[in-house]
Amino acid sequence: MPIKRLDDIEREKAEEKREKFKRQITEDARDVIEGVFAPPKKTKNEKLFSSIIWFIAKSLLILLIGIIVVNIILGNIWLLKFFMKEFFGVGA
Repeated sequence: MPIKRLDDIEREKAEEKREKFKRQITEDARDVIEGVFAPPKKTKNEKLFSSIIWFIAKSLLILLIGIIVVNIILGNIWLLKFFMKEFFGVGA
């Protein structure tokens, strides 16, 4: 194990101080950047309003898809009856 001199100890302390200073500057810069680019925090009322609008939009979308599916099924049944009557004279 080598002998540590006073110069070595001072150099290690200076390096530790420098690393600590770098770390502090990096953390400060990261905090500033997060403050600039982070989306603004929503209040409780804004979150509630946003969730209500999102729920209504999803409900309307599900209702619209359901109506389209029922319309396609009933439309196909009607077309089948229509063409059977027109081409084969079957059905009333």
